Amino acid sequence: MSSTIALQLEENGNAEDKYGMTHVCRAIKSGNKDLVLAYIKQGLDMNYKNSVDGVTAFIRACNSENIDMVQFLIDHVKNLNVNLTDRNGNSALYYSCQYGHNEIVHLILEKTKPKVTLSTIEKALPMMKDSVMKELIDHYIADMNNNPGELVNVIAKGPASLALLQYVSAKTSDRCNVLDESIFLSACQSHGNIEMITWLLNDRGYQSVINTCTDSDGRTGLMLAVLRHAESVVELLLAHGANPYIKDRGNMNAIDLANTSYDDGADYMRIRDPPDEVVRIINLLTKYENHQN
Repeated sequence: MSSTIALQLEENGNAEDKYGMTHVCRAIKSGNKDLVLAYIKQGLDMNYKNSVDGVTAFIRACNSENIDMVQFLIDHVKNLNVNLTDRNGNSALYYSCQYGHNEIVHLILEKTKPKVTLSTIEKALPMMKDSVMKELIDHYIADMNNNPGELVNVIAKGPASLALLQYVSAKTSDRCNVLDESIFLSACQSHGNIEMITWLLNDRGYQSVINTCTDSDGRTGLMLAVLRHAESVVELLLAHGANPYIKDRGNMNAIDLANTSYDDGADYMRIRDPPDEVVRIINLLTKYENHQN
């Protein structure tokens, strides 16, 4: 052991600076494996959560995007708890998904036993490769306490590929009837997953219920797409026979919802022109009337 490392070990490895950065976390961030290993052999609590934001050594390693250090901690810390969360309630896996660290996520899933939550999958969808997403899905499904129906809804609503929806649908078919109407309504709230919605309409038979399939507020898939300003989805649904004049439980049709979707109504005296995307959506909806006539 070098004299420098021996000197550093005289200080508590979990002592914090004013920002909550501990000595061991500083060594992790700099990639100093010799010092980290020395702290581990010294018996330092590697699951310690700092007093500022609750960050652990493992969270710090993952957030530093140093896959070698992540592997090092997994290999050398016998009681490593990868599921500890910081004060925001987020784990190392959650942050790795949020920041798009595909290799680190794969490593965590392969070498440890992480808790995969629905919020983690939501964060992962726009960032992770499909191959890594399938690993996350497998871990989520393996936990019998998780609701597979909620998982399929998240996949349908998020920026997922059709292949991913088909994968999770097949994986969860033995635990619930995942291809129910809520899946179609979730997909309609996406911002352009035309391939997925077309598959649901044509291959899964949702075209037959396109105007009768509604949520608890009586809103059709078209209404939900309008509220999300999903212009390409609105156009697709209209082409498949969606009716913009059906009214929800609040007596509002799709055109009414389009006209109110861009204003929160906080100031009733405010007069504001609709955004361009809303104008285009209203034009699409009103073309339906002209076509019908």
